[in-house]
Amino acid sequence: MDKESDYKLIQKMLDGIQIPALLVDKNHKILLQNKSAFELFNSKVGGLCWLELWKGKTLSQEQKQLFKQGKILPSMKCYFCLSDEALSKKEHFVEELYLLDKYWQSHWVAIDENIYLHYFIDITQLKENEKKIKQQERFLREITDLVPDMIWLKDTNKKYLFANKAICDHLLFAKDTNEPIGKTDLYFAQRIKAQKSDDPNYHTFGELCMDSDNIVLSTKKPGRFDESGNVAGKYLHLDVIKVPYKNESGEIIGVLGVARDVTEQKIIEKQLVDIQKQLEQSLKYHKALFENNAAGILIVDKNRIIVDANPSISKTLLYERAELVGRSASIIHKDQESFELFERHFRKLFEKPNENITIEYNFKRKDSSIVWAEVTGSLIELPSGPGIIWSAIDTTELYKTRQQLKFQAFHDTLTGLANRRYLELELPKAIERANRNNNILAACMIDLDDFKSINDTFSHEAGDIVLKNIAKRLTQTLRKSDFVVRLGGDEFVILLESIKNTSHLKKIFAKIKKAVCDPIEIKPNTFVKVGLSMGVYLYSKKSPTLPDNIMRYIDIAMYESKKQKTKREDFWVIYNNNS
Repeated sequence: MDKESDYKLIQKMLDGIQIPALLVDKNHKILLQNKSAFELFNSKVGGLCWLELWKGKTLSQEQKQLFKQGKILPSMKCYFCLSDEALSKKEHFVEELYLLDKYWQSHWVAIDENIYLHYFIDITQLKENEKKIKQQERFLREITDLVPDMIWLKDTNKKYLFANKAICDHLLFAKDTNEPIGKTDLYFAQRIKAQKSDDPNYHTFGELCMDSDNIVLSTKKPGRFDESGNVAGKYLHLDVIKVPYKNESGEIIGVLGVARDVTEQKIIEKQLVDIQKQLEQSLKYHKALFENNAAGILIVDKNRIIVDANPSISKTLLYERAELVGRSASIIHKDQESFELFERHFRKLFEKPNENITIEYNFKRKDSSIVWAEVTGSLIELPSGPGIIWSAIDTTELYKTRQQLKFQAFHDTLTGLANRRYLELELPKAIERANRNNNILAACMIDLDDFKSINDTFSHEAGDIVLKNIAKRLTQTLRKSDFVVRLGGDEFVILLESIKNTSHLKKIFAKIKKAVCDPIEIKPNTFVKVGLSMGVYLYSKKSPTLPDNIMRYIDIAMYESKKQKTKREDFWVIYNNNS
């Protein structure tokens, strides 16, 4: 077969390949190219590959200057070109590139000592997926390092695959979250023990952790464990949950664990149990303790009639002792439903007489206000038969603090609106409702126009007043089903559910505009106004997409709206999937 026939055969083979491919000689002259290469680069056979493919943009800086002067030298080639090595070593070389707004794998394959095959594989999607995975990993790391609970993952050899900051700081004493990777608990236990090798009780954690790993791996079932002992000379009690960690094939490849430090709680529980055991021995003998106990104590019979109450519980509930004794315990419950719900805890103690129970519950005081308490109940013997002694610690302030922290975690501190984290939870739910009800969901991103000038002219305090007023107006103006979010700065997101048609949507947009654009009084007789630019994405079951995509679409549409601010009629732009 002659050379021309060879080229025809190669050309036919190249045209059958769906990726850009060219046949190039050692002087970088294009001998053949397939359709994919021509369609992508608009390149010509006979031209120099660095010129036809990249228009000279991939030359070194020195050669770029020569090229601009119209000089083309035999030594000119792309800065990343590995063709010379491929030809001399007769090997396949690969280089990753970012060109033409895409990521590529550039391949050089020697055909003979003078000719090489140059082809490209588009790996843009792969790179974007890698980026998303890294972002997700970073997000997971940030979240797990924020929580106070210990979180970790081990392989079947008990070597750490992942450890959050809490376990590194409080149990392993690792330098950072990377140090545990590939090591076992024994490695760190031995290192800590070495600090006081003459004291066998200085550090007793390590073997204990690995024993519970063995239980989970052998039973192949989740387990809950009480693990306690000394850690560097300090007593630690952990409430541990461990579950088998499986791969996509369902094979167990490790153990995932979470532990909460309950040392203080266990100490308190032990103290309460000791007190309750003493009370069970003799109510008369412990009368002084009963009367002077800082914890509230309430004794009820099997019919839930109050038999006795100490001063602490009377003070907590705002009743005199005489007002409680002889009355049904329903008097301290906010309604009949609450009274009946508490029944199951009451009956459980009769079913398991040797056990006690600790729960947090809310009760009604004499003035109808609500108090939260941690109550511990135990079965005791009364003159009239079995009864229950309840020991109560007022946790109202602690409960309020927890609720406040929970609110702060999912709400913007300035405006009280939902924040980005709340939006990440709510958007998938809104999508699910739109799919289930076959409705349109309108996701809107708002950016305030001229807001910076208010901060610059009147101060950031004035800007805060504007943001709080707009947040309040949006909340009051829109429907209860609409979800308003402050992303941060002067950006808001609104989820509008059950949209019927364009006319319906425009009516809501008009309300949004009024809420944002009406003058706002920042101090007596001083008013300011802001405008708005809004990007919108209309989600429906017919064109499903992911929450991340929706956020990206409304961001794009919002910036398009902002860009068209001076010439647009409407303040919004609806994202078009086909654009």
